[in-house]
This record gives sequence, structure tokens and C-alpha cells, in this order.
Amino acid sequence: MSQATILVTGEAIGDFIPRDGDGRHYEAVLGGSGFNAALALARFGADVSYAGPLSTDALGRRFRASLAQEGIGVDLIRDSALPSAVAIVSPLAADGVPEFGLHLEGTAHAEPEGTPRSLPAGVIHLHAASFGATAGPSGEATLILMRDAKAKGASISYDVNIRPSALPAREEALGLIEARIALSDIVKASLDDVGWMYPGEEPEVAVRRWRRLGARLALVTRGRDGASVHGDGEMVSAPAPGVTVSDTVGAGDCFIGGFLAVLGARGRLGPGLGMAAKDDIAAALAFACAVAADSCTRPGCDPPRRYAGDEPR
Repeated sequence: MSQATILVTGEAIGDFIPRDGDGRHYEAVLGGSGFNAALALARFGADVSYAGPLSTDALGRRFRASLAQEGIGVDLIRDSALPSAVAIVSPLAADGVPEFGLHLEGTAHAEPEGTPRSLPAGVIHLHAASFGATAGPSGEATLILMRDAKAKGASISYDVNIRPSALPAREEALGLIEARIALSDIVKASLDDVGWMYPGEEPEVAVRRWRRLGARLALVTRGRDGASVHGDGEMVSAPAPGVTVSDTVGAGDCFIGGFLAVLGARGRLGPGLGMAAKDDIAAALAFACAVAADSCTRPGCDPPRRYAGDEPR
């Protein structure tokens, strides 16, 4: 992205991924929705920075080194003496969908001053990811940051990415989530997210609710059935390429990274978002589905090294 920067905020968490069927052997990989989305954006050619707290322990140092190696801005990272947050991933079911056991209390994730409250100069788009942008001290700070970004004319995206164990009870969590949707131009959620938020409600009903709250584009990912975008015009859909799934860890983060990277490369973030045409949205959606599927062929979140100019035709 020329003359522009995307800022990503959200959690960075060490994912302990099982390397066998019964959970005897695990590998510690870098994860968390915020970190994964920043990684995907960088690999797709975007100019991106990451904001949030990172531990100074060995795992935190790995995060910082990886961000720097990928060319992701690290000036807004806040050092924490607390240990890194971790997630224990259960041995995968046949569909490759993971279950996460989150360990957040007393970790760097809970640092009250870890997330900036104001948008730096030059940033045209803010991406707020998952429970790190929704609940606790980081969620409160992110809400302030989103309001500041809105006031400064930046575009905003929000990935709902429900993790019930990291959120308060559903009714309270829904209020927090919808407060952030109301500030967002682009909202992304999976079918499972929608089902948790609004039990028994069709996704199209949820999408209309988000549009009334203020979202310009509402993205719904549908696993093997691809994804759809709902905006001012008709719904745009794209299929998911058929792949052999290793696991789905980070697929949604690769998806939103791909979608934003294409819009950014076309000048359709920040003030340009209002000029996004159906062709822009369709291209972004097709690319997002392609890179998300590709990421599922490898364990953990490992976005392919493709660039936003290399869009699917």
C-alpha cells in the first residue's frame, strides 16, 4: 500500500498445537487473531503495524522477532514482565476444526496499558481482532482506539471471532460486540460466531442488524461453502477452493488479511472505502477465500506468501 498503513490490534497468543492424535506431543507456535491477521497482511504485500502488549519472556521475544522479520511495524508494542498468554489446542476432530483452552489471567494479554488509545498519524485503516479487541483491559482500550480512528476518518474492520471462555456471559458479550460493530465499516464473522451471538437466527438476519448498526460491509465465512459479503448492493459470494485440510487454525485471520490486502492495494481503504465497487469486493472476497483455503493445508497459521496484486482471476 503506497502512502498508507494498516494498524492491527488484538491478541498474540502462543498456540500449543498437538502433533499426534492423542495429545502426547505438542509444538508451540505463534498465534492469536491479531498477530495472525498482521502476519497475513504483511505476506500479502500490505504496509502493516501491530499494536499490543508482548511479554519479555522467550515466547514474547519470538513474537517480536517474527513481526520484525515479516516487516511488520513494532513501534506500538508494549513490553510486559508478565508471561505470555497461551492456548492449548485439543487434538483435532475429523473436520480439522480446533478447540482452544485459553490461559490469559496473569499474562501480558491482561496488561491494562498494552493497547494505544489514539490512532497514529498516517494510519488509514484499523483492524481490531477477536476477544483482545472486545473484552477486558485490551477491549476497553480498543474501543477508545476505534472511536479515535472513526473521528480521524480512518476505515475500521472488526473480526468478531468468538471465543466464549475469553468473554463474559452472552448477553453482556453481545453488548460489547455490537458496540464495536457500530464503529466498524467492515465486520467479519463465521457461521459459528453468528450462531453463538444469535441462537436460532439466520445469518442474513444478523447481517441486517449489523448494517443497521452502521457496518458498510458484513462478511460471513461459511467453511467449505466459501463466504459472502453483504453491502449496499446485492450479496457477493465466493466458493472455497477444495483442499486437503491439515487444520483450520488461523484460516479466518488469513481470510480477513486477504480481503483487506486487496482493498488496500486498490486504494479502497480509508477514504477510498466509499468508492469500493462490486468488482473490488468480489476480487477481495475471491482472494480471501483462496488464501484461507491454502492456509488450511499446513498446520497452524502459516499464510501463503502471495501478494495483493496477484489476485485470483
